[in-house]
Amino acid sequence: MKYLKECWYMVGWADDFAPETLVPFTLLGEAVVIFRKSDGSFGALEDRCCHRLAPLSCGRLEGDDVRCMYHGLKFNAQGACIEIPGQERISAKVRVRSYPALERHSAIWLWMGEGEADEQLIPDFVGVNHPDWAMVPGRMDYQAHYRLINDNLLDLSHLTYVHNASDSFAAEDQWALSKMQVQPISRGVRVGRWIEAARLPGTLGQSDEITDRWTTYDFLVPGIFLLYVYVFEAGTAARCNHQEPPANLTPLRQNFTCQAVTPLTEKTSSYFFAIGPNVEHADKKHLFFQMANTAFAEDRQIIEAQQKCIDRSPDVAIMPLAMDQAVTRFNRMFDEMIAAETGRLNLREVEADAVHQ
Repeated sequence: MKYLKECWYMVGWADDFAPETLVPFTLLGEAVVIFRKSDGSFGALEDRCCHRLAPLSCGRLEGDDVRCMYHGLKFNAQGACIEIPGQERISAKVRVRSYPALERHSAIWLWMGEGEADEQLIPDFVGVNHPDWAMVPGRMDYQAHYRLINDNLLDLSHLTYVHNASDSFAAEDQWALSKMQVQPISRGVRVGRWIEAARLPGTLGQSDEITDRWTTYDFLVPGIFLLYVYVFEAGTAARCNHQEPPANLTPLRQNFTCQAVTPLTEKTSSYFFAIGPNVEHADKKHLFFQMANTAFAEDRQIIEAQQKCIDRSPDVAIMPLAMDQAVTRFNRMFDEMIAAETGRLNLREVEADAVHQ
């Protein structure tokens, strides 16, 4: 199982981490323990004491240090052992791995790579405290491979069928029938489409209101989804020649959702999301969340069923179709990035072996 490690993975919303608390988390199959330091920043260590391999998450936080509660070894936030009861000299080898951990956009992000952590690669989320948006955060766990969830988000034609019983902005034939505009962007793809002359649900306006909507989303590695929905008066799509509307065209309403898919193990994943309208319609933010939570539960049901089908027939390949343009482009790029990173890691190992020899 290969993952991209030179990137940031979301491990929770900032409010999930109480002060003076050690929070265990499994990420990319690795056990880590995450904690809030005294200055409000975050630390993360491998959740395994190097002495007798007991989990550090069963220990206690002492200031910014973590005490293993099996034999009392204490580690600082950089992973170095700074105290061994009854032993004065401490070898530099007595340490655990530390991981860069940062709070951005109301979320906590971990860097799992061995190279220098690049803060510029943290995605442009919209946090719950953003002044322009009224966002409500959530989390949903899956018994499925994380790339199945990625594929689901990359191909929104499924909305017509998976959510056909939901009273949401997704449940319309046009999601499957409208033409996508797919373009590559740095570390991902951008997808846009018009939904024309469609009824609005109560979350977006009056239920009998007919409008055009421009939807555009960026999907970025390792599994970041940023979706904007702009509501215009009917006929706007034709006036824009079915292309992206100009920046100076003011929508009637707009809403946004940011989502992060985080692989825990090979077949378990966490799905973090926040959704809401612009702040002028903050009174509807909980309606948006209820709508999204219902829709995401429908996604989980079909994806977990899909995972079971794959497990029963692991040698049967997926058959790409025209609707999979964004999926195919993103996955090709993603696989190339993983292969390049794996090649760099293998080269480092060869070089390290040569030095030791």
